[in-house]
Amino acid sequence: MSEQPPPHIARLIPRLELTGTERILELGAAPGVAVAEIGPLLTGDGHVTALDRSAVGVRRIRERNQALVDAGRLTVVEQDLTTLAPEPPEQYDLIFASNVNVFWTHPRKANLDALAALLKPGGRLRLFYGYGPGDVAGRGRDTGSLVAATLSAGDALTAVTVDGAGAPLEISAVRR
Repeated sequence: MSEQPPPHIARLIPRLELTGTERILELGAAPGVAVAEIGPLLTGDGHVTALDRSAVGVRRIRERNQALVDAGRLTVVEQDLTTLAPEPPEQYDLIFASNVNVFWTHPRKANLDALAALLKPGGRLRLFYGYGPGDVAGRGRDTGSLVAATLSAGDALTAVTVDGAGAPLEISAVRR
């Protein structure tokens, strides 16, 4: 589609620091706007897997990004993040999500072992919260600290950092 992405998506894409050749997993990917922005950046073996728990969301991702599916650059999966298998068949260079709240609202359901297993050694996890200037992610809560605590609780992720200077808020981790 040729529509402009929402400002928070437009701001987070450069922060992913993509080379274009990564294998990428987006969590809570509906309606597929970030995937549509990443698709044209892919080169070589670059590929995106879009995961969403909603059948309607999965349909919207496919509809918006049918050309990427047809080109073999996008796989769309209907599954809940909290039920990911701990031993995945594929590993990713980058996993990211925008405004997926399970990491701070239900940290025990965040399934960090499965997420870490999905990352290649040295792979990056990037979580973004908020919609832009003036938006306080998780109003009334310190979302960055809550999410960082969740990510730090496991043994597989390291280098957990919180960047609250930009919009959206970014929490990063790296697989050992």
